[in-house]
Amino acid sequence: MKSNVIPEIKNARALERSDDIRMKLEGTLAEAVRFIERNQICEVGLWRKFVEVFRMHGDGIGDVWVSWRSEYWGKMMRGASMVLQYTNDNGMYKILEESVRDMLTAEDEHGRISGYSVEQEFTRWDLWGRKYVMLGMMYFMEICRDEELNHAMIASMRRQADYIIDRIGPGKLDIRTCSKNWEGMNSCSILEPMVRLYRLTGEQRYLDFAEYIISTGFIQSANLIELAYADEVAPHDYPVVKAYEMMSCFEGLLQYYYVTGIEKYRTAVLNFGHRILDGELSVIGCSGCTHELFDHTAVRQTQTDYKGIVQETCVTVTWMKFAAALLELSGEAAFADRIEQSYYNAYLGSFNTQRALFSDKKMNDVPQVLPFDSYSPLVADRRGRKVGGYNYFPDHTFYGCCACIGAAGAGVIPQIALMRSAQGLTLNYYEQGVIHTTTPTGKALTLTMDTAYPYDGKVRIALETEADELFTLALRVPAWCQKATVTVGSSTQEAAPGYVQLSQKWQNGDVILLDLPMRVTRVLPPEGAVNADVFAAYQHGPIVLAADKRVADPDSVLALQCDEQGTADSRAVYCPEIREAHLCLEVALENGEKARLIDYASAGKTWTEESRCAAWLYQKPLA
Repeated sequence: MKSNVIPEIKNARALERSDDIRMKLEGTLAEAVRFIERNQICEVGLWRKFVEVFRMHGDGIGDVWVSWRSEYWGKMMRGASMVLQYTNDNGMYKILEESVRDMLTAEDEHGRISGYSVEQEFTRWDLWGRKYVMLGMMYFMEICRDEELNHAMIASMRRQADYIIDRIGPGKLDIRTCSKNWEGMNSCSILEPMVRLYRLTGEQRYLDFAEYIISTGFIQSANLIELAYADEVAPHDYPVVKAYEMMSCFEGLLQYYYVTGIEKYRTAVLNFGHRILDGELSVIGCSGCTHELFDHTAVRQTQTDYKGIVQETCVTVTWMKFAAALLELSGEAAFADRIEQSYYNAYLGSFNTQRALFSDKKMNDVPQVLPFDSYSPLVADRRGRKVGGYNYFPDHTFYGCCACIGAAGAGVIPQIALMRSAQGLTLNYYEQGVIHTTTPTGKALTLTMDTAYPYDGKVRIALETEADELFTLALRVPAWCQKATVTVGSSTQEAAPGYVQLSQKWQNGDVILLDLPMRVTRVLPPEGAVNADVFAAYQHGPIVLAADKRVADPDSVLALQCDEQGTADSRAVYCPEIREAHLCLEVALENGEKARLIDYASAGKTWTEESRCAAWLYQKPLA
């Protein structure tokens, strides 16, 4: 269900997602979706357990109920709804609908849906959890087939929001004091659903409350919006540097821009996004090399002395969602490039495909399988070190924040694969499959992609059109590819990284051949990076290659023989030790030996020291 009450300002987005684009993509997306459906969406008991949190009102009391379980339902509902918008699976839809109806019965006599009692409310992670309840409902509304249920959700969200507005704001509670975490930034992230609720209802009080949140600047000690607008310091120099929560706040600010058109906020959001691009992403596409913080990741990603958690999956997925929003806003291919980097490496690497068990010995719990890992190693380490957002339930099972957010990462890809522009269509994502859409004049159009991307760079795109039509089809040439060519008919042209604009009268049966040559390429740490002279990474197209102890010891020196351009010869080989590896390349080392490297997403999947792995490889011993 789309809101038609409050429209966006005209021409606010450079690229548009469209309801009339339907696709079925094979390869990594098909694998990811099947995994998510089988290991998460279909877990009916898990959905019920998440809803029960809101009947117990136990968060914030004692040591066991540690306060953020109330995010689980909405976070997982949002991601599951994104996946269902792509698959339209009837069985999975019924499971989500049942859970939404169950959640509506968890509303208390005050109109609250909160994991906290009235006595404990507006502390710690209460508003964060309430935010996710509303977002979960809002994203389900995008796929909901029952208008009465949509109206029931809107009515409930009104009551939820009105209860908050009656108690927080000027002359009442300061929203930044409604949490002792991160100067209240987590509470301020409720901005996004408040703006969305204004669009759904047209009720001015929700926009007024959004404006109040914006006036706070998101934290107590500074105004993050003003810092982003001035663009004089990077996010890692802000007074509060929690990555996930900060991106959530700025995504809400972007929604506010779409209904007000205030250019200052568009500039602030883009400045913030560009700063992340420039200095806050690792080679695998995540932020945070000290805990879950913006910390100038680009220069810290090769550190070896920090032993804490790094590269949180919640940050990866939140970045992918935020980058997709920035891609829409700006039309800049760089954001699509970085989504691809995150998706093929950090995100797919987090999938617990081997169903490794986790248990927290300190809590004396029963080992349990979670669908996603919470943290990803960059230098030699193992996966499965810790569950992010670890929380118990009364039956002493547990779950985690990164496990809940995982589905949303896969949900991003269909939303950006093909998008609309003022000139025509823009293709951002290449995998085997079929995309059905319409031309700018509304005629049926089918794009059939024949490719082994991301493991091979040759992409054949065949067009089936209802009638001849002149429009522009833009193809993304990834930033990693410097010698791409595009062939249409008998005409071949070189294509630089960015978008190549193909403007012509398209006919039924036209074929486009996109050639993105892939070789193993050395990636060096940026200037000023920790241990910059010790490490290098290697990529094959968008895929980061990894050492996995089962085939190559990540704690040893693995310096590849490269030419002056930093490219290395390789050959694809079978990897019997890691049969699930999507890519295994044999390469020559400078010491004359041979080594096998695999795709990062397949490395480390036993979650034990047996598959200790690394993206950054030693080029010489660490002094």
